[in-house]
Amino acid sequence: MKKYNREELLKTQETINRMDPVDIAEQLEELPKEDVAIWIKLLNKDLLADAFSLLPGDKKVEIIGSLSQDKILSLMKDLEEDELVDTLQELPANMVRKLMNHFIEEERRPVINELLGYPQESVGSIMSVGFIFVKKTATPTQTLEKIIHSDLDADRLEQVWVTNESLVLIGYVNLADLLRNKNKNIEEFMHPINSSVYATDDQEVVAKLAHKYDLSEIPVTDSEGRLVGIVPVEWAIDVMHDEYEEDLGNIHGISESSPEHYWDKSVFRLAKDRTMWLIICLVTATFTSFIIKRYETLLASSVALAAYIPMLMDSGGNAGTQSSTTIIRGIYTGEVEFKEFLQVMFKEFRIGIIVGLILVVVNIIRMSILDTVDIGVTLTVSATLLTTIVLSKMIGGILPLIAEKLKIDPTIMAGPLITTIVDTLVLFVYFEIATVLISI
Repeated sequence: MKKYNREELLKTQETINRMDPVDIAEQLEELPKEDVAIWIKLLNKDLLADAFSLLPGDKKVEIIGSLSQDKILSLMKDLEEDELVDTLQELPANMVRKLMNHFIEEERRPVINELLGYPQESVGSIMSVGFIFVKKTATPTQTLEKIIHSDLDADRLEQVWVTNESLVLIGYVNLADLLRNKNKNIEEFMHPINSSVYATDDQEVVAKLAHKYDLSEIPVTDSEGRLVGIVPVEWAIDVMHDEYEEDLGNIHGISESSPEHYWDKSVFRLAKDRTMWLIICLVTATFTSFIIKRYETLLASSVALAAYIPMLMDSGGNAGTQSSTTIIRGIYTGEVEFKEFLQVMFKEFRIGIIVGLILVVVNIIRMSILDTVDIGVTLTVSATLLTTIVLSKMIGGILPLIAEKLKIDPTIMAGPLITTIVDTLVLFVYFEIATVLISI
């Protein structure tokens, strides 16, 4: 533990209280327990709350365990409802009960319990209930007065939501517009609502809306259109990041068992995360073995055919993955929907024809220069390559749409699954064409 004199403590206090909460959280993860305790005492309470909300669960447990009851009470009070909910979801059940019973104000408990009741990865589990709204009949001066007397953080006061007399959300106004238009009616400069989400929606919907409409806050409404919460754009960005990591893992056949960092995970946990899809691929590869055994007589009579199997399987797998990645992006941005299933299939068919013909020409040139095989093998490989590319493009395009319709993450279709399906298909097509063209 580093020894601090009074001058060093004052300097440290000044330094850390000018830091960003993200940087403070990173430092608290790395510092020894004794230094963490010193930082907690020196940090401004609001800054401590912001940094605390960014820490992983095990570090939160450690810090809560080191605090006095007064400090815990102050910390819980300074955490916003959404931050408090995230914290409670990460803590052991016995600690959650203790915090709820002794350190969280009674008037906050109904809201906390309601937010805790939403499923993980739903909009309700990440939304904030801290927002300002006014009725459309309010004047800009009245609205500004409400902002001045609000105890919300400044970044939650830049946008004010507007409702009708029945409290149904109809739009929003910016703080700057309120200051510029004090003599106008709010409806004259109000921005209408482009879209909203329900608390029970998947959190990914928030990220899609934020990206599509460039919203700084995404409103969350009930079934009757009344505002129940908001999701700031910075949280939507966090959702995008989490979804990206999840999708990347699905594409490459990695199932993350926890959100811990790479260096914090044991080799056994990492091995477990990576093994499941490999086992699935290993088992499904049995089909390719059956196909090869079925045509072993054909292979024995024309050994040259075996040399082109890897190239054909790789080409098919890559072609299918390209299409699935493009369609998944289209699904995410809302450009492609299941109702366009036939259009997608036809478009990928045409793409496959063009790409396939180009690859066939390149491959014939390559084979004529590097290989010495008879015309039957050349035609077989070329015909199979064209057929494989066309079918792979179509399969890669439609599988994500089917997954989306079945409420399955489409990215699962973009990795090992497509490769396995295409590999089996390639071998079957290859040997069937060879049977006809080589006339054995």
